[in-house]
Amino acid sequence: MQHQRRRGACLQCVKKKRRCDHKWPQCTQCAKHKQMCQLQNFRVSTTSSGHSRGGRGQASSSSSKRSTLQFVSESGSAQVVPDTPVTSVLPSTPESDDGPIAASLDVGADISAATDFDDAAVLDFSDRSPHAGLPYGDMGFPGEGTLSMAALATASQLVFSDATAGLLPLDDASVALGTSMSHDQINAGGELVSLSSTGDRAPYLDVTLGHYCPVPWPSDMLASPDRRFLWQYFLRIAESDFLCLDWDEVSHLYGFQHPYITTLPQMALANEALRPAIFCFAAAQYELRHGDGRFGRTKAVAGSEAARALSRQAARDTDDANILAMISAATLLQYFGTERGEYLRLASRLVSTYLARAKAGRSSPPAFPEVPLTEFRWGVISTLCSLHHPTTSLDADICRMIEMSQREIEQNYSQAFEHWVSHPIYTFSPRLVNPLLKIGLLLQTQLRQAEHAEHVEASADPNWASRVSQAEDMLLEARDRDMKVSTSMLGSADPAGVVALNESMYAAAAILIYARCHGLPATAPFIRRQTQIVFDEVAKIPPSSHVSFSIIFPLFIAGCEAIEQHMRDVIIERLRDPGGVTYDRGDLGGTLKHIWGIRDMEPGLPWPQWVKKMDAQYRTSCLM
Repeated sequence: MQHQRRRGACLQCVKKKRRCDHKWPQCTQCAKHKQMCQLQNFRVSTTSSGHSRGGRGQASSSSSKRSTLQFVSESGSAQVVPDTPVTSVLPSTPESDDGPIAASLDVGADISAATDFDDAAVLDFSDRSPHAGLPYGDMGFPGEGTLSMAALATASQLVFSDATAGLLPLDDASVALGTSMSHDQINAGGELVSLSSTGDRAPYLDVTLGHYCPVPWPSDMLASPDRRFLWQYFLRIAESDFLCLDWDEVSHLYGFQHPYITTLPQMALANEALRPAIFCFAAAQYELRHGDGRFGRTKAVAGSEAARALSRQAARDTDDANILAMISAATLLQYFGTERGEYLRLASRLVSTYLARAKAGRSSPPAFPEVPLTEFRWGVISTLCSLHHPTTSLDADICRMIEMSQREIEQNYSQAFEHWVSHPIYTFSPRLVNPLLKIGLLLQTQLRQAEHAEHVEASADPNWASRVSQAEDMLLEARDRDMKVSTSMLGSADPAGVVALNESMYAAAAILIYARCHGLPATAPFIRRQTQIVFDEVAKIPPSSHVSFSIIFPLFIAGCEAIEQHMRDVIIERLRDPGGVTYDRGDLGGTLKHIWGIRDMEPGLPWPQWVKKMDAQYRTSCLM
């Protein structure tokens, strides 16, 4: 029998042994003492047979194994985006082979009316998928009546199995994430049955599908089997692929909860822009990992819904929770959306608004806002430091507005990580974020000058030397502060893999500032030394570790400067399958080989001149 349990006392009240009144988002005691109120959350659903200590330990060890992922690159030319905010100019409407989206998705139309039906009804496609004949419109599984909310709460923990024509627990269906979690399994039919045991389930799944994903669910989540499957698929990705830390390294920390599954699902249930953005993201993940575009219709419709909902919400004043949800939605749409738009510019304005409110103390910030803020900032950094054509969406004013405050840096996510040098979500030092933003802007300036003049020297900008010096000073200061923490009496508590990644990130930042901004050649001793540091530190991170999800940025930056063939071969191999969330990064290995071919022919060619010689297809825009 399942029992409902209320939210526990907040973390601060537990530590200080005081009475907590459970108020949301901040209890009275925390408000009185001006402390961040971090709730202790208990499971909503408890099963007697599935939560013994042995069962939990076994599930934890099994979930730490890295999933086998398959990357499938997508072809397509880049589109030039006008310098206009998404709130004023909506993205263009995607078209199928048979015609555009139905008129029901007009700018002024109510998206909720469209979501009462399946995605196939909105997009008129002639090619039908294997499940095309299923009755989507009744919000139920094939062959059954309308699915009640109570039944759905149980069904959310189940997937269909072709072999049994019934329902099995998610982990019992032999569907390892990234390998064969087939859409057919969830649409094979069969009657709903209850779980008898949860012993083999992943360690976070009960929490995800229980307290953090309460029912009733919004109607657009129940619109079709496609969306129910994609929501389940998203939960598995959020559980296993977002966090770039090994769970056994952090699970023992007092008060720590998985940052992604305790925030994104709950935010999505309450925000009409983030929900369809998540459907679009999950459909893109399925397509990239399996090379299967069967969710193309759902992806197009959900992307359109998310863009329009985001435009509507951004035009009106809202609370902090919805601002954070919109930041997450805009970040997802930037990399996985089906419609072009100034998503990063819009998100930067939302971040600026949120930070201004928090600084002024005009509102109580939601618990753990770092997930949307971190994902956005890291997306901006990886875009600025990539090889893509420079954009006007991100300028100095925007990057200055979104810099991490000293309070954020010192807090380092939560008290559980007060003795860490690295941030648990960035997986590198938070002090490195602001220098990387500055360096990224310098690289954008160089690329922009190179594209508008045949021979433009950096000295053409009268402030260039001071800007480079400022970024260099910020980088050195961040390094000094981290070294003081590491060499202090208490030292740092970072796991070995996280320490190695942080070292590689600092070396990569040094390569960016000295090889690109200062123009040192790849043969310079300092650049060769920093390249070797990245190579050696990344080698300390096992491919099976979740920390390896974060190696793309430093390894690609170092790869551009690699000279030795052995080093080049190893870099290509490590970049082949880094794991984690799958992005459409293009062929990173092919890009590096293309760069090496250019630089080997002209060893003295500086940045950004060798970038100008690159073919457009290799100008990668994502290093996440």
